[in-house]
Amino acid sequence: MKKSLTIVSLLAGAVGVYAQGTVQWQAYYPGKISIEVYGPQPTSPTIQTYGNSAYDIPAGGTTYDQSTYLGGAATGATSPSDYANGNLWSIQLYAGATSGLTASQLDPVAGATSTFATSAADAGEWNGGSTVAIPSSTGGSAGSATVQLYVWYNGGGTLTYAQALNAGDPVGVSQLLSIVGLGGLGGGSPPATAPTIAGMTSFSLAVTPEPSTIALGVIGASAFLLRLRRK
Repeated sequence: MKKSLTIVSLLAGAVGVYAQGTVQWQAYYPGKISIEVYGPQPTSPTIQTYGNSAYDIPAGGTTYDQSTYLGGAATGATSPSDYANGNLWSIQLYAGATSGLTASQLDPVAGATSTFATSAADAGEWNGGSTVAIPSSTGGSAGSATVQLYVWYNGGGTLTYAQALNAGDPVGVSQLLSIVGLGGLGGGSPPATAPTIAGMTSFSLAVTPEPSTIALGVIGASAFLLRLRRK
């Protein structure tokens, strides 16, 4: 009997180490949340824009160029400027097992990767978003987490976020969101119903210059300053 109890206790501990709780990370949940992601904005393509528009839940006052919705079609050009082809854009949920963390403290969540919608009615939203488990970590607060979304041009499924960033392709991250009261792992406390990512806002991607371009810019600026000193 004692041996059986020991085994049960060890299994319970293993579950606690494996997951902190659950969260639903979909772009739309009826009456609760509506998040949309856009490509780089024409007026400031190297700067990300954050905030909900008048079409989101809750509605906000941020204005986006509607032609830059990510997704909304299944075909099109296979270039970083083809925002409409949902198959070319990936999104992944990152998380840490307590609230109030910084971006550098988050890790990608297993099973929380998706491409974007391929129907016009769902432009700006991603396909996935089912309930996923947040990995646990030493010192984590039970039932809480910090989450963030990473989005990038996937080159038709061949590029990772890091590769797209290094290539100067459009990438972006959402604002950080702390969630307290994650869903349970089979009943009990925290509650069994997993919360959504309500509180996170819509955002746009940005184009980051390639490292080689940045290096050339630095060399050019240095040469210019050197000429000024000689004068």
